[in-house]
Amino acid sequence: MSHARSYPRRHQHGRTLLELMIAITIGLVILLALGTVYLGTTRTSKQTTSVSRMSEDAAIAFSLMGSNLRMAGYSQPRALVLPGGALVGGIPKTAPDRNFTGAAVRGCDHGFVDATAAFDSLACQTADTTLPAAIALRFEGDLFNTVPIVKSGVTLPSDCLNQAVDTTSASALDPALNYPLIDSRFTAKVGGSNTPELFCGGNGGNFTPQPLMQFVDSVQLRYGVASDGTSRDVTHYATAAEVDALPGTLDERWARVVNLRLCVVMRSQGVDQAGGGNYIDCDGTSVASAGSYVRRAFTSFYTLRNRGGFLTP
Repeated sequence: MSHARSYPRRHQHGRTLLELMIAITIGLVILLALGTVYLGTTRTSKQTTSVSRMSEDAAIAFSLMGSNLRMAGYSQPRALVLPGGALVGGIPKTAPDRNFTGAAVRGCDHGFVDATAAFDSLACQTADTTLPAAIALRFEGDLFNTVPIVKSGVTLPSDCLNQAVDTTSASALDPALNYPLIDSRFTAKVGGSNTPELFCGGNGGNFTPQPLMQFVDSVQLRYGVASDGTSRDVTHYATAAEVDALPGTLDERWARVVNLRLCVVMRSQGVDQAGGGNYIDCDGTSVASAGSYVRRAFTSFYTLRNRGGFLTP
């Protein structure tokens, strides 16, 4: 006759429900902490990548516009002596010593009414103050200060879109002489891809604007104004409307602009799940970035060549 063997009850004990619940809770807390760290690291990495890309894009925008801004007003001196001057009606007048002597810059705070109009006929749009700024830049072009383009077997200077400029203007020294005058116009607006873009139109293509790069959210321009038409010392920075309010003709007003502050606001390519946050805009004010996009403002200064003596490119 066999007998069932009995075992002490202590060998049959397992984990209690309370112990299991504590272990599961600890595990969940650890997983939650790891998930939070991972998400935070991923979010920070995405934001860092966005800011890095915006910085690179801003550098490209400055390069694209800067090459024209640095040349604005340039014209190779043609006289062997410095030009003489005289007071006419109390205003200093200087005899030309170069082909191009007109206004090098013409800006509008909210865009041109017609960006394809002749430079002297450009008018500023005032009805809608939400529209972006625009600027027109002129200088004497040659095969060294622009990209040389071959057209119909002839090598010509080019505008901001590398379009050959085959038209010429009469020289201020001698109306019988002609020279290539480069005229390029920049603005930022929403393009065909439904993203904000930097545009330019040049006189090599009848000023038809073409996109240069994406994600340029806005452009702000402030003009360094000198005390008169001969000084190179900036007294203050003004808006385009304030420059237009100065006394004198259009050429006399805009010839006083000797320096320019360019601020571009770049936008991230995609939305940020944590929101766009705040950024410091071109006026130094902290503002919320709309649409959950990350934005950053970048600023650069440019000295114009419309007051140079004997300058070379």
